[in-house]
Amino acid sequence: MGQHGYNQGDLGWSELTTTSAADAISFYGSLVGWEKKGEPAPGYHVFGRGEEMLGGITQPQEGCGGPPRWMPYTTVEDLDATLQKAEGLGAKTILPPMPLPEDSGRIAIIQDPQGVMTGLAQYNRKAC
Repeated sequence: MGQHGYNQGDLGWSELTTTSAADAISFYGSLVGWEKKGEPAPGYHVFGRGEEMLGGITQPQEGCGGPPRWMPYTTVEDLDATLQKAEGLGAKTILPPMPLPEDSGRIAIIQDPQGVMTGLAQYNRKAC
């Protein structure tokens, strides 16, 4: 991911849950030039453009049905404080904070008061 996506309130990482990661990579590669950048965990494919990583593609988890879908992640500076604020505004925490690979940050998923699920991400910034 480039500089965009790392600031408070940016829509950064996006995650696609679908039944065929290979088909999705082929489709979006042909459509907008995304390419597979790696597979940091079994079944989780990172896609991007050039040096930039933009998101991930995964299959539905066992017992978690529903149609294929995109999940955007909004960047926050303090995940714990943002979750507390979201809950105070009527949201529910669906996935409590969990670490990202290589100590790159933490994510959580909330359901807003209208029932829409979205992700929150706090990234650990590393000096170059």
